[in-house]
Amino acid sequence: MRCSATPRPVRALPARARLLGGAALLALLAACGSGGQVPDRDPDVTGVVGHEEDAVVLTAPSDDYFEGMTISGGDETVVVDAGGSTVTTADLATGDEVEVWVGDACRESFPVQCDVLAVRVVD
Repeated sequence: MRCSATPRPVRALPARARLLGGAALLALLAACGSGGQVPDRDPDVTGVVGHEEDAVVLTAPSDDYFEGMTISGGDETVVVDAGGSTVTTADLATGDEVEVWVGDACRESFPVQCDVLAVRVVD
């Protein structure tokens, strides 16, 4: 087998293949998450950040159902500050007013356990 160090030009793909490939790429990127954005709907609950042991929790919620819910979600949770910059839950300070978006279902316990999709600090 003979290897060549000179690259060969690749022929351009037909227009239809480029369009299909572009559409597939857009669909894949859309499926990868919110890209650092909060959901395009009203938050599920608002409240104040509190800290308990190693967890960031929601206190004084607009709906008592969410009292004490852990908002320090995993890497999938989008967290943005009041200016719209992406931060982490570790950057949230006790007393910060926040808006919180949760997933479709919560595990019934006290405090309730919800999949937190996004948290945004309110001015």
